[in-house]
Amino acid sequence: MGNGGSEPQPSRVRQAPQVGPGPLRDFQCALYEAYLAAGSPTFKELAADAARISDLAPAPSRTIIRACLDEAQLPDQQADAAAIAVVLARRAAWHADDFVLLIRSLWLKARLTAPLGQPLQSVTDPFALEVHRAIDHSAGRFPHDLPPLPAYIERAHDEELRQRVVQALKGTSTMAVLIGPSSTGKTRACWEAIQELPETWRLWHPIAPGRAEAVLTGIGGIGPHTVIWLNDTHHYLTTPGTGLGERVAAALRALLREPAQAPVLVLGTIWPERWAQLLQEPGPHGGVEDPHAQARYLLAGAGITVPAAFSPDDLARLHGHAGRDPRLLHAARHADDGRITQYLAGAPALLERYRTAPPAARALIEAAMDARAAGHTIALPHALLEAAAENYLTDAEWDTLGEDWLEQALAYCAAPLRGTRGPLTRIRPRRGAPAHPQPHYRLADFLEEHGRTTRQLDHTPTGFWDALIEHAHRPDLTDLAQSAGARGLLSPALRLFTAAHEASQPEALRAAGALLHSTGHIDDAITWYQHASENGDSASLGLAVTLLYDTGRTDQAITWLTQRARQGDPAAPSWLTQLQPTTPT
Repeated sequence: MGNGGSEPQPSRVRQAPQVGPGPLRDFQCALYEAYLAAGSPTFKELAADAARISDLAPAPSRTIIRACLDEAQLPDQQADAAAIAVVLARRAAWHADDFVLLIRSLWLKARLTAPLGQPLQSVTDPFALEVHRAIDHSAGRFPHDLPPLPAYIERAHDEELRQRVVQALKGTSTMAVLIGPSSTGKTRACWEAIQELPETWRLWHPIAPGRAEAVLTGIGGIGPHTVIWLNDTHHYLTTPGTGLGERVAAALRALLREPAQAPVLVLGTIWPERWAQLLQEPGPHGGVEDPHAQARYLLAGAGITVPAAFSPDDLARLHGHAGRDPRLLHAARHADDGRITQYLAGAPALLERYRTAPPAARALIEAAMDARAAGHTIALPHALLEAAAENYLTDAEWDTLGEDWLEQALAYCAAPLRGTRGPLTRIRPRRGAPAHPQPHYRLADFLEEHGRTTRQLDHTPTGFWDALIEHAHRPDLTDLAQSAGARGLLSPALRLFTAAHEASQPEALRAAGALLHSTGHIDDAITWYQHASENGDSASLGLAVTLLYDTGRTDQAITWLTQRARQGDPAAPSWLTQLQPTTPT
C-alpha cells in the first residue's frame, strides 16, 4: 500500500488517476498531465532524477513516487509533492517554478478537504460501531482487567467474510451483509474482519441526521480504500412512506461499480425477516408495486448467513480458548442450546433492564431472584410473584400503581432483548406436558446468578416468606424452610416446615426439630420431634428419646414412650426396654 517493499511491475503509471471529483482528483490530474508530457518515465528514473537535484534533499523515494502517481495517494509531506512536480516539469521542459506553485496549492486544498470517514488506525472503539457490550466484571464474578470484548471464536461465516475482504484488498469493490437473528455475533464478525485491512484504509459510519439521509448526502465524497459501515442495514434500505431507501440502494449500486472510487468495502448486518422483506419479489400479476427493486439488486449475492447457535465444532474451539477468557467458559456452561453470543451480549442487557426497571417490574424481578435463591424450583407460580412483589414496593410506589400494574410489569419483564429471554418470562407448556392451574414464570439464568451473589435473603421483607408459605410449589417447601433456617430466620422456617408437613411431606417436622436442635433450642426440638413421631415419622421417636435422656429427663421419656406404646407405635417398646432394664429375680 505504498509503505515499503519491492516495486511491483509495471514500473510506470498504469492508467489515469481513478479518483472521485474533488481537490484530490485535481491534484492527481495535474501530476498525470505532467507525467505524460514528461514521456511516462519509470518510477526508478524519476527517483534517480530527484536524487541528483541537490535542493530536493531528502529526495522522495521510489515508493513515495509510485504511491503518489500510480495509487492516487496524497503524499504526507507537501515537500514530496513539490519534488515530484520539479522532476516532472524539468523532464517535460515546463516552467518548474509555476508548476510547483500549482502543485503546492492543489496539495494543500486536497489536504484540507478531508475524505469521508476516519483513518482505520483511529477506529479503536467497537462499541461506537454498535458492537454489543459483553458480560464483564460489573456482573460481580470476572476480573477487572479483562478486555472489553471476549476472545473471538471464528466460525464458518468468518471465512466467507474474509474472502470479501480479500476481494477488496485486491482492488475490487464489494459488499457483504451478515444475516442472522439478534446478537448472533454479526457486528462483532464485521469488526474482526476490518482488523485485517491496512491502516491506510478509512471507515465511514453514516448515521446523521438519519441513516438513509447520511448515505445520500455523503456517498459522492467516498474515496478509494473506504469501509462503509451499515450496521442494521434495513434502517438504510427500508424507509416506509418515502423513497429514501431505494435511492440509497441505487447510490450504493452505482458506487460499487464506479472504478474511480474503487475499492470500497460495504459491510452490513440484518435480521433474517428484514432480509426476506427486502428480497421479496412482487406478485406475478402486472401493476403490483415493487418497493425494493433497487435493494434486491444491491443485495443479490451479498448475504452471508450467521447461525443462531454454535455448532459442536464451534463449541470445541471455544473450550480450547476458554483459558484465555473466563467469560467463554461461563457462557458455554450457562447458555441455552449453544447460544453463546446471545448469552454474552444479553447478560449486560438483562442487568440494564433490571436496574432501570419501573418499581413494579423491579419488585417482580427481585421477588423472583429471592425465591430462586431460597430454593424454589425454576417454575415460579403467578400467585407467588404477585403476593411477594407487593412487599418489595414502598408505600408511595404502591399507592401510585394502576389496577393493571401486574400485567404491565410482567409485560416489561417478558420483552426479549439481544436474542435472549427477558428478565422474567412465562413458561409455555409443551403438548402433552402436565397442565398447571395458573401461569408459571422463569427467571433469566444470569439474573438468577446475579441475585445469588448480590442479594441477602436475611434482609428480605417479612411478606416474602408469607408469600412462599401460601403460594410456593408444595414439594419445595422443605428446601425453602431449610434455606430460611440456614439464615437464622427461625420463625419463617418453622412455618414453612409446618406448611410442608401439611403438604404431606413427613420428614418436614423432623427437619424442623433438627434445625432447632442445631441452634440450641433443645426443648423446642424435643417438642417438634415428638410431634413428628406422633404423625407417623418413626425416625423422630428415637431422636426425641435421645434428647430427653441426654438432658436428664429419663422419666419424661419413659412416660411418653409408654403413651406411644399404648397408641400402637411399634418402635416404642424397644426404647422402653433400653430405658427400663429388667431387674434379675
